[in-house]
Amino acid sequence: MKINKYLLIGGLLFLSNSLWAQDKDTTALPGLLNLQKAIEVALVNNYDLKIAQNQLKQSENSATAGNAGLLPSLTANGGTEYSVNNTEMQFVNMGETPSAGEVINIDGAETLTYNGNVRMDYTLFDGFGNVYTYKKLKDANDLQQTLFRQQMEMTIFQVAQQYYEVARSQQNWHLAKSSLAISKDRYVRAVDQKAFGQANQLDLLNAEVDMNSDSTTLLQAEQQFVMAVKDLNVILGVAVQETFEVDDQIAFREDINMEDVLANTMTNNAALVTQQKQEGISEWDMKITKARKMPSISAYGSYGYSHMDTDAGQILYNESKGFTGGLTASFNIFNGRQQRTAEQNAKLDLMSEQERSRQIMAEVERDAANAITDYQYKRRIVELQKSSLQQAELNFETTKEMYALGRATSIEFRTAQENLLSVANRYSDAQYQAKIAEFYLLQLSGSLIGDYQQ
Repeated sequence: MKINKYLLIGGLLFLSNSLWAQDKDTTALPGLLNLQKAIEVALVNNYDLKIAQNQLKQSENSATAGNAGLLPSLTANGGTEYSVNNTEMQFVNMGETPSAGEVINIDGAETLTYNGNVRMDYTLFDGFGNVYTYKKLKDANDLQQTLFRQQMEMTIFQVAQQYYEVARSQQNWHLAKSSLAISKDRYVRAVDQKAFGQANQLDLLNAEVDMNSDSTTLLQAEQQFVMAVKDLNVILGVAVQETFEVDDQIAFREDINMEDVLANTMTNNAALVTQQKQEGISEWDMKITKARKMPSISAYGSYGYSHMDTDAGQILYNESKGFTGGLTASFNIFNGRQQRTAEQNAKLDLMSEQERSRQIMAEVERDAANAITDYQYKRRIVELQKSSLQQAELNFETTKEMYALGRATSIEFRTAQENLLSVANRYSDAQYQAKIAEFYLLQLSGSLIGDYQQ
């Protein structure tokens, strides 16, 4: 299945990064971080992914024939006992013997016993309950592998989402720097113009107010950037205080076929596959429950040894050793209708899982259709904002030239400047929102691991 291919790719990716992490410090990030590097670091260090990996190992450890009761059990027991007693004995008068009826006192009579045995038990038949249990454990392990893949996809998506949030806030920060530089230049120009009588005090005050406003905007943008980096560090599993900038260039994939996305979603979506496997486990649970009404036959065998030495008694020495074996059978004739109730509940559990599968299938199909629509509209918005940015840049440059020639007021210049900053921010936001929508499409379709390309 295609899912297994993705699982294999994801597992190899995780393994290769785990080996790579043994030789390199994965917490050391470059000064300029790109998305591919961020994903590599997260696949090694992310806390949720490490937990999911441990859970997968636990599932693999549990999926054995021994845990299903298909293998015999072997136990060994042994013990020893020593005692010292003052003993008074009177033998039964069974004839003319010297000690017949005589009372004998023995002080400090010692008794030493020790024994040991090895026993093996094996279930020959239990209605195939142990066979069904083993198959359930194997399917549970498959389910955990799907959950691990789902966590990998979620981790990659979270990295991309927060990475682009850092990129967006970084770009807004740089735009705020550029806007402040323009306002500072305007303020210096206003000071010079006032010195030569070409501007009044009001023009100077307006320029200073706008410069201070842009300084505040810059600080706010820088704060958002610093906080976004810390949030990304937590997802990457590195030190929270790590600092870096990111590559904020956006390149959309043009090879995404929406029909393929929808088809892949209905076959490879991790949530849907998880539920289908959960439904299969419920089927095994029902079979295991039904198996309990069948006869159970077990075999056992043991080899034992015991030894006793005593100073008091008719037998001063006793030793035995040998083999014991047998069969046991049990059959539940009536247990207060508990078996019937358990079977009914198991069947209801299966029916509920089947309904849940249909529900998730409908929800996933809806999510895929909505995600496709969302992505298509966001791409159109990007193009519109790109056109608006070009117009805003042209408007600002024209107004700037006219302001330098004294043919545009400071208010008109400021309006053109604010409009350019606003449109640039909207274009940046539109790009990153569309890119996240693209990642969401890949995640829904189960293609984020196998088909991901930067």
